[in-house]
Amino acid sequence: MEQLEIRNAFPGAAVFRLRETTSTMDEARRLVRMGFPPGTTVVADAQSSGRGRLPERRWASPPGENLLSTVILGPEAAKLPGFTLRVGLALCRTAAVFAVRRGGSLSSPPALKWPNDVLVGGRKLAGVLCEAGPEATLVGFGLNVNQLGFPPELEGKATSLALELGLPGGLDLPELLELALGELAFVLADGDWRQEAEERLWRRGEEAAFLAGSPEGGETVTGVLEGLAPSGALLLRPAGADRPLEFASGELLFRAPRVDRSGSHHIR
Repeated sequence: MEQLEIRNAFPGAAVFRLRETTSTMDEARRLVRMGFPPGTTVVADAQSSGRGRLPERRWASPPGENLLSTVILGPEAAKLPGFTLRVGLALCRTAAVFAVRRGGSLSSPPALKWPNDVLVGGRKLAGVLCEAGPEATLVGFGLNVNQLGFPPELEGKATSLALELGLPGGLDLPELLELALGELAFVLADGDWRQEAEERLWRRGEEAAFLAGSPEGGETVTGVLEGLAPSGALLLRPAGADRPLEFASGELLFRAPRVDRSGSHHIR
């Protein structure tokens, strides 16, 4: 493990890089036990067991092409309203600022797909995984940076900054990490975070489908996505409802269900 000489917006905290690990989350837990302060960050060129928000989902990345990181924060961080959304918002801001620095533009402004993804043009650019514990809050994120091709199951569903900017020469990962840490520190302290998060909220003002509960036994609810509650919960107003329903857990679906003549629901 080597220490990177980059600026960290969290005072007194270092950034460490590994060429390969099981998961940056695993390494961050080890650093927590060793007493490293909030803001300490672990980044890896490759990880063999990266995972998403749900156990069956994995985050696969070619070695050295993308930003794979975990930031250690204090246990109180997880209690901030809309905490995971704030992390996603920081990544939205990171992508937008980086594009301007490179003199380019993204195909569309980075959007928040509730609760933990960042999309550009409807394609996934980044994902967030947060874990709360009594000693620390771990903020894991993967940001597609230099990846130019994706597995068949992700074709048309994922993108990267290099693809968006048309710059395949190799974007600077330490520069992006430094920028992301600055945006994260800013958004966590920003009392007006919800306004920008709502402005960036994917499908806001449109009809959307929401899977409430677990993927195995959840109920699909459709309605107009109205915005975010102060807590960060999703506000969805079903047809004919007087006010929106508030959801603290679940998942927005990429496609709304269709109803056939038998009345059965299908996801397109």
